[in-house]
Amino acid sequence: MQWFYNSSTLKSLSALDDLVKNVLLATDFKSEDLVGFHAAHKAERVDQSDHIQSCFSADNSWIERSIEISLPAEGVKHASESHAPKFEVPGLIHRQLLHVIKAALHEMSTKHFHLFPYQEFWERSPGSPPECIYSELYTADAFLTEHNKIHARCNRQDSGSQTENIIIAITLWSDSTHLTSFGNASLWPIYLFVGNLSKYIRSKPTTHSAHHLAYIPKVSHLYFL
Repeated sequence: MQWFYNSSTLKSLSALDDLVKNVLLATDFKSEDLVGFHAAHKAERVDQSDHIQSCFSADNSWIERSIEISLPAEGVKHASESHAPKFEVPGLIHRQLLHVIKAALHEMSTKHFHLFPYQEFWERSPGSPPECIYSELYTADAFLTEHNKIHARCNRQDSGSQTENIIIAITLWSDSTHLTSFGNASLWPIYLFVGNLSKYIRSKPTTHSAHHLAYIPKVSHLYFL
């Protein structure tokens, strides 16, 4: 209890129960195993463990490949980017874009999708010019334009077709993600969001609206002599 109250204010009573019941009272717990224990060293071993990468298996439709990036150099000009020196970056992990979209369309959240765009207008006062409201992706001019284009083309090509044609709006987002509470392991993910879902729904972490598309590998600093 002294450890619980003095070392940190972030621990809970349930965490203390978990320490006692699942660690100290575990049948395979041996206090002598803690001789020489160092938390930072153990966290580093966890960071380097292959178990962190196990979720990116081919069975889960993940693909690992290498990519090339063009290297800029201060004061050096090239006729085009294709003439610039290339650096190969291994370890890019990604999924096929079409597979991610298909998986998103099989989720329960599709019942909240807006499949047909529309416009919203607001009048400041009676008789004043209406002002267009831009709030969601499916109310944007670009969405409406593409929606009209695809329907006009489909109507010309398949005049008797009963298949409904819709647009799925894709938005991408990326930021570094810390993997552990203790340690320095991190990944740089690329998430895919479906813009047909209202921002008031997809912005909530509890709705799990982010679809994992790719993970960018870290590139070390390069030095040329």
